[in-house]
Amino acid sequence: MNTIYQIPSDSCAPGTHPEKLLTIREAADILGVYYWQLQRSVKRGDIPSYTPFNSRKLVKLSEVVAYITSCRHGGVE
Repeated sequence: MNTIYQIPSDSCAPGTHPEKLLTIREAADILGVYYWQLQRSVKRGDIPSYTPFNSRKLVKLSEVVAYITSCRHGGVE
């Protein structure tokens, strides 16, 4: 039986690997930020969230990091 859906192999084009979805708390722990700060950003819609199977909101770590990076002010250029 042929499978219709497969996880891409290591030889696929960059960016085609599925990224693991994390809970808001897991993402906050990994990044070392407060849970409530991340949760507030998700509620405002600043950070995209996903609810694939239930009401628990999940985020992609790369999108959270991209949002934090875009909010930086000043620094060395």
